[in-house]
Amino acid sequence: MTNDTIETGALRNPYRRVNADRALPERWHIPIVIMLACGFAGLALRYLAREHTNSDAIQFLIPWYTFARDHGIGALAEPFTNYTPFYSYLLLIAACFDWLGQPLSLVKTISAIFELGCAIVVAQMVWRATRVPLRASMAFCSVWLAPTVLFNGAMWGQADAIWTFFTLLSVAMFMRNRNGVLPFAISCSVKAQGVFLGPFVLGMILRRKIHLAWLAAIPGAYAILAIPVLVAGRSLVSVLGVYLGQASTFHHLTMNAANVWVFAGATPYTVGVAIGLVLAAASGLALSIFIAQSKRTGPEFILLVACASLILMPYLLPKMHERYFYAFELASIALACINLRYLPFAVIAQVDGVLSYLAFESEIVMGLLPAALCNTFLVFYLVLDLRQGERGFRLPKLAWLGFIASTAGLFSYLLFAGAGLNISPAYMLTAGLAALMTLLLIKESRA
Repeated sequence: MTNDTIETGALRNPYRRVNADRALPERWHIPIVIMLACGFAGLALRYLAREHTNSDAIQFLIPWYTFARDHGIGALAEPFTNYTPFYSYLLLIAACFDWLGQPLSLVKTISAIFELGCAIVVAQMVWRATRVPLRASMAFCSVWLAPTVLFNGAMWGQADAIWTFFTLLSVAMFMRNRNGVLPFAISCSVKAQGVFLGPFVLGMILRRKIHLAWLAAIPGAYAILAIPVLVAGRSLVSVLGVYLGQASTFHHLTMNAANVWVFAGATPYTVGVAIGLVLAAASGLALSIFIAQSKRTGPEFILLVACASLILMPYLLPKMHERYFYAFELASIALACINLRYLPFAVIAQVDGVLSYLAFESEIVMGLLPAALCNTFLVFYLVLDLRQGERGFRLPKLAWLGFIASTAGLFSYLLFAGAGLNISPAYMLTAGLAALMTLLLIKESRA
């Protein structure tokens, strides 16, 4: 074991090491102050958004919480949510603190706790990969204050931070050369979206020759987590049919997800579903084989292929919601903090996410097209990096300035134009310019 650590200021070579015996305590002062400041800022923003509501909260979240509060442990005998049993347990726990706040505030508290967990896991990823306190601190703050995280949990009270927490934990364990199948299994038991990491996990199982019997942990975790509701009297058919019921809820190829189906919206539903499933399965299998056969090593590579899995699946699959890029958005922050080459990826992912969220929040659907186009760029260049294995980067100031200005212009236009479809020359100009500057930023950031 060496006493070396990584030089904080080595931006262009984050792996250059210096002796840390005399410097480590001092090097933690500023990062800790930054984390505390951002931590309290995040709490303040969540407090301000505690009463913000939408149709999902009124129709689903608040009634679910109320049912759990009014029926207590007996609620477990009923399918009072359309989520897996794990979420029912969390609602029951939250209901024990009913005197602390309004129903929606307590539901949002569940999300906030797991958002904090996600921020801690990402910070741990970065710290173990770089040993740079400032980078770990920035990773924590970036996740805790990420616009899509605030949208998802603080404003909407959604549960995506829960499955993402276990997804990130799985990736973090694989980055440390440990078996991360169990947290992946729990992620899939929380929400079906946990399967987005499936190609990565399969690839790591094959790569490290982990026994295939570990795949039994996926149904096993679901079965174990379902024991309390089964004991309470809920039917086995109801418990096993959760994901089937979710899959049949909507019949649109995209539910505001900025993916490939934005470009193919006219495709017949059944045809699109079949094509999307085949594309996702083929791409996922190809990624798994690549991971298993690749000679590249190190935590950065492991995180890179995990990010590829987390963006490829929601990008190709039909019936995706705008929230389903959540895990990629947070994993890309970790990747950017480890290697600044991927800073544009993390920033662009946030911009695309907010554009998608606005489609549901304010019915500003015109942001989906440029968001889907920019996500296409991310997928292309992420896969390109997998093939080429490049790690260099640049910080192109003019490209960043152009990206910021064009993105601000696009948001200004969309907010001014409001809801509905309005493909005007001004829209084409602002959307096209934003997409062009996004592409330029990605290309110019690559050494």
